[in-house]
Amino acid sequence: MATPKEFVEFWLENSVHADEQYSPRRGRESVQRLADNLVIAAESQGFTKAQLEAEIGDLYDYIRAMIDQKNKTEDERLAKDRRDNA
Repeated sequence: MATPKEFVEFWLENSVHADEQYSPRRGRESVQRLADNLVIAAESQGFTKAQLEAEIGDLYDYIRAMIDQKNKTEDERLAKDRRDNA
């Protein structure tokens, strides 16, 4: 069985994606909705919100950081594509 952290990382990898580059960034309500969905999914696997937060800290902050990192990676990929195709 996975640890709470392994579950969170798996769930986020499959549920959180880079924002669309030409639309508004994911807002607080969307991130909170992801955090709520994560807790629901975790509970179905036998993990509590307290167990998740004990391993990764605040769920909202963790998800926001994951989105920011994915956006940065996507921005870098798009910039590289533009340079390569120029």
